[in-house]
Amino acid sequence: MSPLSSAATLRCIFKKNRKYEVFFNQLYKCHSTVAVTSKNDPKIKNNKRLVLDNRGPSFQDFLSKYQRDVPVDTALGQPDNIPYLNITRQLSGTGRKFYIEVYGCQMNVNDTEILNAIMTKSGYERTDTLDEANVVFLVTCAIRDNAESKIWDRLKYLRHYRTKINKDSPPIVGVLGCMAERLKSKLLEEDRLVDVVCGPDGYRSIPHLIALAEDEYSDGVANVMLSADETYADVMPMRLDNKNVAGWVSIMRGCNNMCSFCIVPFTRGIERSRPIDTVIDEVRYLRDQGVKEVTVLGQNVNSYRDESESSYFLSQSGAGSSLSNSGFKTIYKRKDGGRRFTELLDKISLVDPEMRVRFTSPHPKDFPTDLLHLIASRPNLCNSIHLPVQSGSNTVLERMRRGYTREAYLDLVDEMRKIIPNVWISSDFITGFCGETEEEHRDTVSLMQEVKYDTAFMFAYSMREKTHAHRNYKDDVDENDKARRLQEIVSTFHKAAAEKNQSLIGSKQLVLIDSDRLKMKNGRQINFHGKTDGGHKVFIQEDTANNLKKGDFVEVMIKQASSASLTGDYIKSSSISQFTES
Repeated sequence: MSPLSSAATLRCIFKKNRKYEVFFNQLYKCHSTVAVTSKNDPKIKNNKRLVLDNRGPSFQDFLSKYQRDVPVDTALGQPDNIPYLNITRQLSGTGRKFYIEVYGCQMNVNDTEILNAIMTKSGYERTDTLDEANVVFLVTCAIRDNAESKIWDRLKYLRHYRTKINKDSPPIVGVLGCMAERLKSKLLEEDRLVDVVCGPDGYRSIPHLIALAEDEYSDGVANVMLSADETYADVMPMRLDNKNVAGWVSIMRGCNNMCSFCIVPFTRGIERSRPIDTVIDEVRYLRDQGVKEVTVLGQNVNSYRDESESSYFLSQSGAGSSLSNSGFKTIYKRKDGGRRFTELLDKISLVDPEMRVRFTSPHPKDFPTDLLHLIASRPNLCNSIHLPVQSGSNTVLERMRRGYTREAYLDLVDEMRKIIPNVWISSDFITGFCGETEEEHRDTVSLMQEVKYDTAFMFAYSMREKTHAHRNYKDDVDENDKARRLQEIVSTFHKAAAEKNQSLIGSKQLVLIDSDRLKMKNGRQINFHGKTDGGHKVFIQEDTANNLKKGDFVEVMIKQASSASLTGDYIKSSSISQFTES
């Protein structure tokens, strides 16, 4: 069918149903990105590439280009080829194995568990051995240059592996996650390093993409379409390690904040929240699997807003609908209604009072007072709060489009410490952001000295394409200055953290044992270590006759401390309720 007849016919058939417009736009995009080499030369393989994304000409652009006054034959209203439907073999992965490597944040770990469920349902079996794999996935991060460099190095090794080491049965290689969305074309074109590229919202299509890459599109396939509603709420993640005492539950995806340095809205799309019923069901499932600590996940986790109908929770209290304080604002119009994060966290904490609950990664703007009071009132809601500030300078915060000032942030910290006296605060810092002066850098150092963080994640700024900063600013801070400033904030953090941890010597802490790997600490063999409510790593000195195991809560007397960890003596086995009452 010619483009002319296709356009005219499909316009006639679909004009009354807008939902088909999106599909048709993608179908046109598919046709426009498929490249076929010459069939006349037998030495040249017929190479085709398929890319599905949210970009390219619109439906109206397509129609205006080809529209003419011609008779329409409705019998011709069949597309030439619909991707995913015209596949020459079954999608079953029976007898085939897949191998996964995960890079980046906890969201990627949770995404990998979703992928594990989708692939297993399609008949594939996961393997921990590269040599057994028919399909190799790299779940990637795009937040900084260094993260992407690791992936490129790994892909070059996999090319060597496929062409030199395992050339008789080379596996399909897929790049998934944020880097896939950001660099889709480069990944497919760069020396044939990749067969499948799939963004965070396209994991359901992966079995189809594998089939297309093997049967039809030898130059690779990509699905990097961003969705306005995909949350994988109906997919129960399959845990990668069933012996892990910690689990993750994703409650929302995407971000609306549009901070000028951040690529996340462009790789993960706009905010959308899972229905509360599916979240609670997943938490209950993890409890039944023996999980003792759940981390609630989201790109902007505390902006959760669910408007779904619920079988369990009929009312919407409106709790937690305000911003942290009057010094916070958003660049987008906030929506009213729905169940907010405070109400969700309340319900999660009631699933099992003996299961710890954490959450990450929040934005400082979404900590209303009732959320802080909830955390203070529930012993199983950990008193460790991540409060990413990024910079201590008002002028840098304005260029970053963070939506608050240094003063508003410090007011929030003061309120947290009044309502939750034993709160432990962590943060993120970016040094060397566009135009950062020495004075602005000193503002960050002074903020760190004032707050005295318990944990910090610190990085030199790395420009990301598509971001507001990329379009409007210059990455003009000298790399040597970035490195020096980074070292300064790292040293500032460790000095304060060491002092705070030293104050814990002599205290009793409730520790959840999450590892039984042997370690040597201060010349002594350590059989177990775990985490406190505040997230501190604790190495436990104990008698092997105590029969401890992963998943046990134990009371520990802290004897030694550094900026990174604590060491203590085992006192007795305990629980959240017993320790709270003691």
